[in-house]
Amino acid sequence: MSVLTECPLGAQSYSFRQFDFEGSIQCLKDLGLSVMEYCAVHFPPDASEQGFVTIKERLAAQGVSVPCFGVEGFTEDAAANRAKFEFARALGVQVLSADPTPESFDNLDALTEEYGIRIAIHNHGPGARYDKVSDTLDAIRGHRRAIGACLDTGHALRSNEAPHEVVQQLGPRVISVHLKDWKIGGDEQIIGEGDMDLVAMARALQAIQFTGPIVFEYEESPDNPVPDMAIGLANWRQACEQA
Repeated sequence: MSVLTECPLGAQSYSFRQFDFEGSIQCLKDLGLSVMEYCAVHFPPDASEQGFVTIKERLAAQGVSVPCFGVEGFTEDAAANRAKFEFARALGVQVLSADPTPESFDNLDALTEEYGIRIAIHNHGPGARYDKVSDTLDAIRGHRRAIGACLDTGHALRSNEAPHEVVQQLGPRVISVHLKDWKIGGDEQIIGEGDMDLVAMARALQAIQFTGPIVFEYEESPDNPVPDMAIGLANWRQACEQA
């Protein structure tokens, strides 16, 4: 049996940005999934925010787990960083997808140790702070293993890097995956219809014994993303069977 069957498999709520919070849950249910990486589009990363308790209650009632949240910025503002870790602990999040500044890392080392919550640096394609895999590797060098990568496969392709090769270079520092597909030099595609080698990606994750969250993200068709995402989900499952 593939180790990938142990991975929490879900969706990024940014895919459902045209829907309110309740609508995002319905989209997830329509995909037959129960795992969501929420982002601030649907609610802020603030446990003191009015309505936070209601959000937790609704997620529990609907059987939706939230193992990761983001993408969130982190800076040298230690108090602001701590507030996001407090939020993550209150929500039950184990991974914060992140775009940290260089000045934030010493503080993040301390916070990941204190809270037992990991930081996953999100690559965001050409022109971003974390574009190439080398940018992430350089940033995490010398820091706790709890600081690693949220590999966005679509943005890796935009940066002309093969996602499975990025996995091989990052190794155990891959903490989570944003799974999406792209035509290099072109546009986003349904997963399995772009330039990502799905079977090679599945094999690369298996090789590092990856068991973290795999989160489907789809930025096209924002008014009705579920049908295309369902096709991509089926393509990924088939690739896992072939890996």
